[in-house]
Amino acid sequence: MNQIDNNWVTTHTKHRLLKGHKKTFGHVLIIAGSPGKVGSGILCARAALHAGCGLVTAKIPVEGLSALLTGNPEIMYTTAAITDLDLSHFDAIAIGPGIGFSEEAIYNLRYLLLNYVGPLVIDADALSILGLHPDLLNLLNERHILTPHVGEFARIQKFSGNSEQQSFAFSHAHSTNLILKSSPTLVSLPSGQQFVNTTGNDGMATAGSGDVLTGITAALCAQGYENADAACLAVYVHGLAADIAIETQSKSSLVASDIINHLGKTRLLD
Repeated sequence: MNQIDNNWVTTHTKHRLLKGHKKTFGHVLIIAGSPGKVGSGILCARAALHAGCGLVTAKIPVEGLSALLTGNPEIMYTTAAITDLDLSHFDAIAIGPGIGFSEEAIYNLRYLLLNYVGPLVIDADALSILGLHPDLLNLLNERHILTPHVGEFARIQKFSGNSEQQSFAFSHAHSTNLILKSSPTLVSLPSGQQFVNTTGNDGMATAGSGDVLTGITAALCAQGYENADAACLAVYVHGLAADIAIETQSKSSLVASDIINHLGKTRLLD
């Protein structure tokens, strides 16, 4: 199995354009949150911004807008219906953290799978929707990146057994990219390759950590990385930021915001 290590990252990281502007570095749309779960959308959007994305728009519930703008005035927002958005304005989209299982959430995921032709990162509740509506699995392709933890993956696949083998088989069967969040995290690609990540620690087993990974992944896609490289680089940077964080604090105190706050210290995305 291939390793995502410093050597791999060095040969696959793009340097930022010195004369680039905010549109050069991509525009991400984050579709996340529902009443009582708006924090997931804010974390995801913050992570995307701190992972080098030039523009981030968050589609979150109205109740979360005050918190979003108070702490993150750089992030734009929309409350419009997905059918009222021009999806071509976005270089990548992420959907799922905290969206719940309402008819609107199901509709939004189906609409994106049918209509959005750019990179789409699918996480959290959106993954569970795939498990509840298996016909949607037929719409997956190489433009999509799924980011389940082992429990979410089991709900999609309805299996018990070796998740490593299952993730490889799933990626091949659906020609899609799969990040299986575990210890260690595995990335399975439509090409048939499988990678194991070499960064990260058990302090990352905390609420919102996966939302941060989703934002990082979408940001890298928006910056022009191929989906396969974006998936691999995202898990490495995500884990490295957490490793840097525990140099000055305990693993037991680590929270998702700490990972975001240490992304800049990885100095890998410049």
